[in-house]
Amino acid sequence: MNTNNVSVSLFSKTKEFMPYFIMAVFVLIVQVGALWLSETEYITSQTPDNPESIGYSIYYIIVLLIFSAVMVYMIKKNKTAIIRAVIYFFICSMLFFIFLAILDKAAGYTYFTLGVSFVGAVALTILLYKYPEWYIIDIAGLLIAIGSCAVIGVSLSYVPIIVLMVGLLIYDFISVYKTKHMLTLANGMMNLKLPILFVIPKKWNYSYIKEDFSDDDEISNDGGGLSNDDGGLSGGAESAAESASVNETAAGNAAGSVTENVADAAGSGELTGIAKVEKEINEKKSDALFMGLGDAVIPTLLVISANHFLPHDGWIGVPALFTMVGTFFGFALLMYVVSKGKPQAGLPFLNTGAILGFVVGILVSGTAVTFSIGF
Repeated sequence: MNTNNVSVSLFSKTKEFMPYFIMAVFVLIVQVGALWLSETEYITSQTPDNPESIGYSIYYIIVLLIFSAVMVYMIKKNKTAIIRAVIYFFICSMLFFIFLAILDKAAGYTYFTLGVSFVGAVALTILLYKYPEWYIIDIAGLLIAIGSCAVIGVSLSYVPIIVLMVGLLIYDFISVYKTKHMLTLANGMMNLKLPILFVIPKKWNYSYIKEDFSDDDEISNDGGGLSNDDGGLSGGAESAAESASVNETAAGNAAGSVTENVADAAGSGELTGIAKVEKEINEKKSDALFMGLGDAVIPTLLVISANHFLPHDGWIGVPALFTMVGTFFGFALLMYVVSKGKPQAGLPFLNTGAILGFVVGILVSGTAVTFSIGF
């Protein structure tokens, strides 16, 4: 066997695998960062009077459905100015809260840290609006995801969190595979270059600013929902739009899915209907991997809640640790299916893995759990 061919093949496989590995690292950063931030006094002071109430879960799901419906309507009516204003308002609010929490842990709550947090949040939001390149979006996305997980994770106990996860899992499945309205929401949000997802380039000269998502909606409509290419998932961008309602103060917490964009697909002139769409999809490869913030946020909520509400020794408890492990098992399975070129909803894999990991962690550790379900 030619050694050069083996080296080239190995390099090609590594290059192909790297975006998925980096995405997994992003999820890990969100989980570890949220665990660290959730220990701050400023975050823990946000806990409601009755964190075991599943009423909060039901409320979040209802608001999410309403918010998603409104966003889809605005996208169809081309109300881009309103959409941008709403999303950037939530992003700026969340960034301010996160900066304040971080500075409070580092230097305490003062008028100075309050002012620095405000200036930092406004400055980063303006930068996101003026120059939404992939690395700027990723930095903001990590901050938003970490803060959202820390806040909600210490606000709701593990029972309402699991109820919320199951509800969002079902919603993600229906909206991707059945109604397909998430495709419309995703394409609309991504075409507006809103910072509500992670972007991992496959080529370092890739520019998210120059990416054109306008043709994706046409492909998904013509092809009965076939909206993307080699392992992409429909629904990456809608995650943060949905999450604005879940967190009430930030975009980025709701169910999302991993996607690889198909842009500017070329028509063959000889094929029509679904055959033409499939040919277009197979001929175009995206230069980036996309993942909605919700895919990292929703499973992490259970990690933070388990660690906050269940007794344990050390920095992280066994149930929380196994929840993290379960999330990555779900992530690995999701990436395997994605690599086969089939559009998939993310949360059925990720949430299921996290919940199963939590159950195993409870059994292994012998931790006593309570199942008070109040409203």
